[in-house]
Amino acid sequence: MEIFAIFFICMSSLVLANQEERLPNKCEVCKLLMVELQDALEKTGRSKEVLELGEVLDTGKRRRKIKHNASETRLTEAMDNICERILQYKIHAERPGSLRYAKGTSQTMNTLKNLMDKGVKVELGIPYELWDEPSAEVADLKRRVILMH
Repeated sequence: MEIFAIFFICMSSLVLANQEERLPNKCEVCKLLMVELQDALEKTGRSKEVLELGEVLDTGKRRRKIKHNASETRLTEAMDNICERILQYKIHAERPGSLRYAKGTSQTMNTLKNLMDKGVKVELGIPYELWDEPSAEVADLKRRVILMH
């Protein structure tokens, strides 16, 4: 019975939340964009690769060498898949502020899936197959990230 009470409280808080409060604000979008960009740059920051630029074929001049970790190419590569990485975020309604956007399954969804595994009928108004798909809030987050870059 306690599980149903917890479920009811969690679902009530989700339903009662104002739609505008649930959508990401500019600060949250910027923060998550920077988190993803920093993560992508950290993965390539230790590269010792050197890029050779500026070869002129008919004069035979030498190429200019630039370290990959200080190049515009590295930044471009980091930005390439940022929208796909944003879609990995889920809403964690139990967390405050920008912390509500995080990768991984929320406590609420874990609880609901555990209830379903135990045979309890759980109805969210969307098919079970769509539970792990990006939410409207995350889709809006992706849209705003696209607008920023």
